[in-house]
Amino acid sequence: MASIPQSEWESFVQHLSERTFEKNDFLVSAGEVANNFYFITSGLVRFFYCTEDGKEFNKHFAMENGYAGSFHSLVLGEPCGYFIQALERTETIVLPHQVMNEFYDRHPCWERIGRRNAENLAIFKEMREKEFLLDSLETRYRRFLKDYPGLVDRIPQYHIASYLGVTDVALSRIRKKLKY
Repeated sequence: MASIPQSEWESFVQHLSERTFEKNDFLVSAGEVANNFYFITSGLVRFFYCTEDGKEFNKHFAMENGYAGSFHSLVLGEPCGYFIQALERTETIVLPHQVMNEFYDRHPCWERIGRRNAENLAIFKEMREKEFLLDSLETRYRRFLKDYPGLVDRIPQYHIASYLGVTDVALSRIRKKLKY
């Protein structure tokens, strides 16, 4: 991704801390301004929106070696519009936003890492938009299996259905057709 000089890395890690979230704990709650980004060392989280009447819509999952946080909230200092919840015991490394900003200005390697992460997120979001607009449920489900290997065995089917934008029944039909 980017070469980080040893001296930069040694300075950076001094600002990191570890935090464990138990199953169902929230890393971020809708309505609060996020101050941290999290690197997941073990566990699984879901990002989801919740309507006023309590209906939930999963937008993303992150697991080991993934990140969790709200760019919108961190960058703009505005409340997050969704929840990030641990679906199982999740161990993280806390990346304080203030520290990230300081390091972006400190050395080009940090800005390069930030830019590449932002590019990857933009590409993912563009693909997801195309998927919802143009792809069949079968294609979306196959992509889910590819993008999230092993996740189908770690979360309830209704979470997958919500992520794909369908009912549990529609997902069951596709799974039966594909023999999953």
